Amino acid sequence: MTKPVESRSTAGTLWRDGSTELLRATVAEQVDALNEQFDICLGELRAARHEVEEFATYCARNDLPVDAPVLNQLKTATEQVGLRIIRQQRSLLAESVEDAADLLSVAESVLRFGLSTLAYVRNSMEWAGKAYSQSQQVQFFGTQTESWPTMNYDRNGMHAAVTRVESQMLEVLGLSPAEYGIGVTASGMSAWTWVESFLLRDRLRTGDTILLAPYIYYETAQQLTALPDLRAERASGYEVEEIVGDVVRLRPKVVLVDPLANNVRQRIFDLPELFRRLREVATERLTVVVDGTMIGASLQPELFASDDKLEIIYYESCTKYLQLGMDFALAGLVVYPVELTERMSMLRRNLGAVLARHNAELFPRYPASTHHKRMRRIWDNAERLANLLLADPRVSAIGEVHHPALPHHPDVGLIRSLPYGSGIVTFLYHERARNDWDNLNHVVDRILAHAQESGVQVTKGVSFGYAVPRVWAQDVGTTEAERKYVPATDDEPLFLRLYIGDRGHQLGGLADSISKAIADTPLRSEGK
Repeated sequence: MTKPVESRSTAGTLWRDGSTELLRATVAEQVDALNEQFDICLGELRAARHEVEEFATYCARNDLPVDAPVLNQLKTATEQVGLRIIRQQRSLLAESVEDAADLLSVAESVLRFGLSTLAYVRNSMEWAGKAYSQSQQVQFFGTQTESWPTMNYDRNGMHAAVTRVESQMLEVLGLSPAEYGIGVTASGMSAWTWVESFLLRDRLRTGDTILLAPYIYYETAQQLTALPDLRAERASGYEVEEIVGDVVRLRPKVVLVDPLANNVRQRIFDLPELFRRLREVATERLTVVVDGTMIGASLQPELFASDDKLEIIYYESCTKYLQLGMDFALAGLVVYPVELTERMSMLRRNLGAVLARHNAELFPRYPASTHHKRMRRIWDNAERLANLLLADPRVSAIGEVHHPALPHHPDVGLIRSLPYGSGIVTFLYHERARNDWDNLNHVVDRILAHAQESGVQVTKGVSFGYAVPRVWAQDVGTTEAERKYVPATDDEPLFLRLYIGDRGHQLGGLADSISKAIADTPLRSEGK
């Protein structure tokens, strides 16, 4: 198989950072993970073909009209993509570790194609409100749903593809379905909308106070600060005693925290200690809402536990890490105490917030161990890159490098209590005039130019969680009107965000490309 010319010509330089044996081991682990995903996808494609055959048999037995050529085309689609996956799988496994590294992105695109075909086949004949029975008319696909005791209506979230994702996410989070309810949603923001609907109807009354961590996503802050009959207050700081002091002083009914802040300094909350102290000072039951998007399902399972002092509601965007970098579609999840299941299910149904069936079929299938190993590789890559940049005089002379694992980070001790953490490194120029959109966006473009010369994979864009690194001039809000929802702290509104990804064998070349761009990009005048 022909290899990318860039990777061939620079293979000697891309492996120069760190231990070659360590890099070989991580690439081998990535190959194993992709091979596992190929096997799972092939199994699902075989199952989908069988479902089409069962559907055809059922319709023939019950004298229901179907178009045989359409059904044959669906079966052919599963066979063709299955053959493509098998060929790619064999090519990946036949290569040396170095050459297999060059094939990772191509193999990932084949996997995306396989999952897309799977979703297409399963949903092309399906109905959102399936019939229970029929005469001379087909308005269903999966024959097993003919006998469902519940309403055959996708908005209720009872479709098998949706419940499969929910069970998988509980496993990833390490939670028991006997103790926790879970629901997947159409996006991370729809997950928040669902939580907000519950708070407004069941936990908050006119005049109540909500305490917001110093950083929460600005969209969430916009929603909360727009509520006319509630008081939204920012916490004094990230330290446990600062939060506890604010709770004692303000007596909020709800507290919102992000374990890892999506800002330049990436501050971390000591959630175990915070929850312990809140239980000591709470005079009535307090609802704590946790947004875990930045840490990819790394919270200890015991932190989800509610009691008579604290009620814990957790939500997360599944558009980031939890799709293994496939990034097919928006998704989100909410976890809550199991006794709230009936109420929360009703609210999700009424909001129309459920994850679409088609998007649920696209959602990668994997065991918890696959996700945790991948997150650990991403975390290790980010820590290595942060140290490489910090040690580079071209970078340290003109700016600040931030990552929770760096020795100067105020929360470096806390991050070690998590199995993994941030896959993002951030950078600020000392010369604050350079930290604006025009200048930082130009730096991003220079990173891509240097990476292209070196044969290093990197993309430009928002979001994170992918296998390949992505860089962006990050703003806490896209307009001046949105920036007012960011608290007045020493955090700069714009900074360079470097998501590192799962390509550790290219880390040396990536670090060099970033360092060059930071050092050689001149200050651009305002308006240029």
